[in-house]
Amino acid sequence: MSTGLGFFEILLILTIVLVFFGSKEIPHFIREIARIMAVLRKYSDKIRREFDDAVRVEEIPVKSGVNIEKEKIRENFISIRRQLPLDERIEKSVAIYEYLKSTEIFKSAASVMIYVSTGSEVATRESIRDMINIGKRVVVPYCIKESRNLGIAEIRDIDNDLVAGSFGIAEPQENLKDHFFKSDIQLILCPGVAFDMQGGRMGRGKSFYDNFLREFKGRIPVWGLAFGCQVSKEPFPFDYHDIAMDQVVTENGFLLPRTSKIEQIPAG
Repeated sequence: MSTGLGFFEILLILTIVLVFFGSKEIPHFIREIARIMAVLRKYSDKIRREFDDAVRVEEIPVKSGVNIEKEKIRENFISIRRQLPLDERIEKSVAIYEYLKSTEIFKSAASVMIYVSTGSEVATRESIRDMINIGKRVVVPYCIKESRNLGIAEIRDIDNDLVAGSFGIAEPQENLKDHFFKSDIQLILCPGVAFDMQGGRMGRGKSFYDNFLREFKGRIPVWGLAFGCQVSKEPFPFDYHDIAMDQVVTENGFLLPRTSKIEQIPAG
C-alpha cells in the first residue's frame, strides 16, 4: 500500500517544519512519520494476506460436474469403510503398518509425516507411538481453514501433545505448531476415503491435502494408507488440483508396482 508521500514531499514537509517550528520539532516529526508508516504497512500486509487467502479459496471449484461425480463415489466408499467391524479395522491397520515398516524408504526416513486417524480410517495412533519409540521424528498435520491448507508440527508424546481440533480431528498443541521445517520431511503418509489403481486419491472434498501436497509431489515419496475395500478398480474422475499418490499401502500389500524410484528418498 502506498502512503502517498515520496522523497521530495517528505523533504518539503521537513523544510516547512524547520522554518516554522524550528529544528527541535524535526525528531518528533520523523518519529511520527515512522509510526504512521509502520501502522500503514501492518494493515496493508494484513489486507494482502486476507486477499490472497480469499483468492486461494475461490480457486477451488465449488460444484463442477467432476465434483458431483466425486461426491457420489465418496459417499459409497465411506459407507463401505464404516461397515468394517472395529476388530477387523484394527487387525488390518496393524498389517498395513507392518508392510510399511518393511520398505527401505520407511527404514531410511528420519522424519515421517503421518495423519492422526479418526473414525473408520486406517488406525495410526499405535503406529505413531511405535515410530516415536524407534527414534523417528514424527510430524502430524493440522487444518488451516482460512487457506484450506495444512500446517505441521512435530510430536514426541502422542498422549500429551495432541488436542481436539478442526472437524473433530486431533491436532498438535498450539505451542508445537510450525517449528518443523517442511524441507526436513522425508516421507508423507496420507489418509483417504478411497484410492484407484493408478494412485488417484479421493479425500473428503475440502482440498486441504491436495493444496499441501502440491509443493512436495515429485520431491519426496507421498503414500496413501488404505484398507483393501477402499480401492476402486475404476479410475476416479480427475480435477486439476488432484494429487496422486506415489504408492498406496493396504493390508494386502502395495497397490502400485514397487520400483527403484519409489524405494529411494530424493537427496536434499
